[in-house]
Amino acid sequence: MTQPGRPSEAAAPPRSRGRLVSWNDERGYGFLVPDDGSGDVFAHANAFVKEGRHIEIGRIYDFDLEISGDGRRKANRVTLFVPPKQGPGLAAMLIQRGARFLVIPAFIFIALAVASSVPVSPNWWLIYAVASFTCFIGYGLDKFAAENKRWRVSETVLLLLGLAGGWPGGLIGQEVFRHKTQKKTFRTLFWMSVAINMAAFVQLNVFAAR
Repeated sequence: MTQPGRPSEAAAPPRSRGRLVSWNDERGYGFLVPDDGSGDVFAHANAFVKEGRHIEIGRIYDFDLEISGDGRRKANRVTLFVPPKQGPGLAAMLIQRGARFLVIPAFIFIALAVASSVPVSPNWWLIYAVASFTCFIGYGLDKFAAENKRWRVSETVLLLLGLAGGWPGGLIGQEVFRHKTQKKTFRTLFWMSVAINMAAFVQLNVFAAR
């Protein structure tokens, strides 16, 4: 309801979109064909915004459609249409994210190879299971704390848990919670801890069998 003494504010008409099908450089005007299939729209050079102006036949533009007194359709405030950037396709996304998880089956293969040649204590699997679960929970708690500005879980603690055998749970936690996936320093240290843990598993079991 309009307040007394204040004029009502008319809603701005929606922007139109169309392709520039003709252009006369000498006279500085051309015609746009709207996407809705309606009649051609006159577009003068002055109607194109100065910022990022790029007039080219075949390009798509957004504009305000105006009707003059004589019924002529013309465009105003013409801007080049820039389609939104699309993220990677599903296959590319799976390859990009899924490649990180290949280290888990690779470690399982290495562990089975070691177990086939030397006895491996069942306590190792218990250690990895408990450490991975604890590490996964740690990433979840740290993500929650970061979003709610609460006490954070130290990065050192997360890395030590991973080094102690919790890196599979940490890797899953990073993906599930989308946490610690962009910080380059942490990622480097995390993968170093993974490599050290895997090497230590092999060395400790081989030396223990001697």
